[in-house]
Amino acid sequence: MIFAAAMRRAYIYPHRSVRSFPLSRRRLITALGMALLLSAAVVYFGRSLLAAHNRISSFVLSQTRIPSSGLRIVEVFPFLGSAAAPDVPVPHHRTNPLRTGVSFAACVLALMLIHRRVPLSRNFVVFLLILLCAAGAVIVFNPSFYFDSAMFEQIWLRGEILVWIILPWVSAFLFVLTLPSAPTGVAWALLVQVYAVVWSAVRLAFCLGVLHYTGILFLPLLWFCLGLLFDLVYILVFYSLALHLSIKKDGGLRAS
Repeated sequence: MIFAAAMRRAYIYPHRSVRSFPLSRRRLITALGMALLLSAAVVYFGRSLLAAHNRISSFVLSQTRIPSSGLRIVEVFPFLGSAAAPDVPVPHHRTNPLRTGVSFAACVLALMLIHRRVPLSRNFVVFLLILLCAAGAVIVFNPSFYFDSAMFEQIWLRGEILVWIILPWVSAFLFVLTLPSAPTGVAWALLVQVYAVVWSAVRLAFCLGVLHYTGILFLPLLWFCLGLLFDLVYILVFYSLALHLSIKKDGGLRAS
């Protein structure tokens, strides 16, 4: 009892990972300045970024032998104007209902198998099943509903350009303010910004390929899983990697 009383403290020490937060006026100014400059650069060079983004998508489509009938002008935002995006033919579900039905059944079976084998993913899989069933219901009860590649690319580009504008502010907090070295944080933020544009183009090409072979059945799943959700995933992956390398470099090995 005496030993237990002696071990009691007025408060609990926080974990060593949160004991120090190297926030200073200079570091804060660096983070805010970097975020402001990158966001302004995305807005100013928005048309060039979208053009480079779509060129990467067109290159991926050509390398994977997905047909494209050239480029099509897509309106993004008034302050950015339009962008030339690859025009990929998307079949209408009424032209081949058997293929749509087989694709729907195969996807449902695959999701049910994942739901059964991976308990941790069950809530997420149930949500995907709801999205898939909603898309199937729209196709059945509203056969005239149709999305071509230009409409999907317009939604995609509008969402991604907003992500690229907001991303520097997220990177400023995650990398510049929390990593031990501010220059290293700025370098990571720049790397994430470049990666965001390139990886968005690759994901868009993949989505267009799926839409070309299956129609609009998987459109909600593609938008949810490979859109904003995937942006969040790679940001967290980059932050985990940067934090791991910083701790390994500055902290060293733990003494035994």
